[in-house]
Amino acid sequence: MKNRGTRSIFVGACIAMASVLGLSACGAGDQGDDTAVTFAVGSPNLEITTAPYVAVPEQMGFWKDEGLDVDVQGTEGATASVQMLAGGRADIINGGTSSFFQEAARNPDIQVISLTGPNVWRVYVPEDSPIQSIEELKGKTVGAQSLSSASYLFGVAALESGGVDTETEVDWLPVGTGNQAAEALNSGHVEAYASYDGPAGVVGNLTTDGLRALPSELDNYNGLLGIATLKETIEQRPDVVEKFLIGLIKGAIFSATNPEAAIDLQFKQFPEQRPQGSWDEVLSQMMPVAEKRFVDGGVQTDGLPLGTLSAEDVQSSIQLMNEYDVITEEVSAEDVLAFDLNNAAWSQVDPAAVAEMAEEYNVE
Repeated sequence: MKNRGTRSIFVGACIAMASVLGLSACGAGDQGDDTAVTFAVGSPNLEITTAPYVAVPEQMGFWKDEGLDVDVQGTEGATASVQMLAGGRADIINGGTSSFFQEAARNPDIQVISLTGPNVWRVYVPEDSPIQSIEELKGKTVGAQSLSSASYLFGVAALESGGVDTETEVDWLPVGTGNQAAEALNSGHVEAYASYDGPAGVVGNLTTDGLRALPSELDNYNGLLGIATLKETIEQRPDVVEKFLIGLIKGAIFSATNPEAAIDLQFKQFPEQRPQGSWDEVLSQMMPVAEKRFVDGGVQTDGLPLGTLSAEDVQSSIQLMNEYDVITEEVSAEDVLAFDLNNAAWSQVDPAAVAEMAEEYNVE
């Protein structure tokens, strides 16, 4: 394994901050009200890609139907979300699993309760770029949401696995998301952008020629994005966690069935995000993003319930992260995974009924 001293120290410092904060005896939402849940999402602007697990459950009342009051808070990335969880300021978090597993190596209370299937993390270049492979990024500048985000960490893994030394052969530049990232690409300040399906689609719509993903070793791995909480939350508030996951599952089914409806609900939740123009013009921008993130992202593997992966599959992904120093500690998937409540939530959901609800939704 290569010695990635600078990056390891940076990531370790970020995670160590969470440890300094200390674990709270009670979750953020457990303040005498067992209906309150604080959900930290590793996306500062809660853009369109978060619709299945933010806007749709909230606007359709999926969490409210379960008796929950969910407070969604966007963060600068998975590391920031983990800090909130470890510090008792969030009950459940979303983000790239690199930060989850890194913290779990130090804190055995971290539990991963739901995971995506196919890889969503990629390195993108402008559509008309001459760059066709990861190796051709040598000597280039690569942008990422921030240098503490999972987008950066998985970007490192993608480049390292493609034969690029990410400390000596590329420059990294934090460029945020949305318009800021698009401007960095349009102006040539960065020649590539490390992100994940969805946010990259939004950025691509804002660039001159769109974006194209470069093939990488990460495409062969699953479970690189997910949901986590604390062991004590599972033990003390299992019904709350299960009900939260019911809302999440319904949101995923609804969004995959009717992406247009999910887009409409996103802009009802966040009207300031709606692009200018007619609804048809909005859809022409948003539908490619939605179809990629809502439909393709909802595919599961091995016939398991959405959100559940085999321990062997996850361990393989952990080994990839270890190999390229995305995480610097050894972690056992068996110790971190806790899918029982996700599977219990699935048993409470009628997928056909949710799909019918989505099909009957009328965009106003």
